[in-house]
Amino acid sequence: MKSFHLQSLFVAAIALTFSACEKSAENLENLSEKKAASISGVVYPLIGTDISNNILPRRKLPKAVLSKGWLYPEIKVQLIDTVCAEYLNGTKKFDLSSIKDGSVTYVVKSADNTLIGDPDFFNDGFLKLSTGSAGWWTHWNYSPYTEAEFPDVLFAVNRRAASHYPVNSISISLNSSVKTFGFEIAPNTTGEDIEVIATYNDLGTYRAPELFYVEQTISSPSGARLIAVKSEEPFSYINIEIKEDDPYPGNGFAIANLRYELVN
Repeated sequence: MKSFHLQSLFVAAIALTFSACEKSAENLENLSEKKAASISGVVYPLIGTDISNNILPRRKLPKAVLSKGWLYPEIKVQLIDTVCAEYLNGTKKFDLSSIKDGSVTYVVKSADNTLIGDPDFFNDGFLKLSTGSAGWWTHWNYSPYTEAEFPDVLFAVNRRAASHYPVNSISISLNSSVKTFGFEIAPNTTGEDIEVIATYNDLGTYRAPELFYVEQTISSPSGARLIAVKSEEPFSYINIEIKEDDPYPGNGFAIANLRYELVN
């Protein structure tokens, strides 16, 4: 009986979070008119349609789609694809400010957790890019789809190659398991809708069975999206990948505003 009561409380809490985030998605008023710095030198995204403006008008974007792994059809998990107060207040953020702009790393640390890129093979990592003319030049997106309009980002690259070329997928593991994890993502391609899939495993390796996965549509500029989940089953491994049928395979992507909630 106690187990049933706790489960009911969890479902109720999830429902409240979902409701609040849904309301945030409907409120697109009072958006910032901030402009990016002038473009010069090498900037990202590197590939795509020639766009004269780095910021596009706000638009209503499609919702993400959550699917369960075949071994875990009964798992309770909440999808959050817009930024809301409950999500921000209930999570901690990995601080990217300690990573030098233009440097490549595969480790991002916080006070109580560590994120590792490509934990199985250690070939891939992240190029730190600040916003503006020498970094990620396009507008990220408006609230409530993203937390900030011009964030610092981590660009997925092969860190062992001298050219640090973009990669189309990267896995990340967390030293401490979480029940909530979220990140924002945009493609290294302008002027096209790109499909991305994030897969979640309970253990820190690709060999573990998948718990669930999320599919989302992203674009640049003004089309970055939040992908966040809150799960009753702890997890510590996430694989992020541009879908294979994408018309621009291999161009890569950037992520920002990585947040998590540890298991109590």
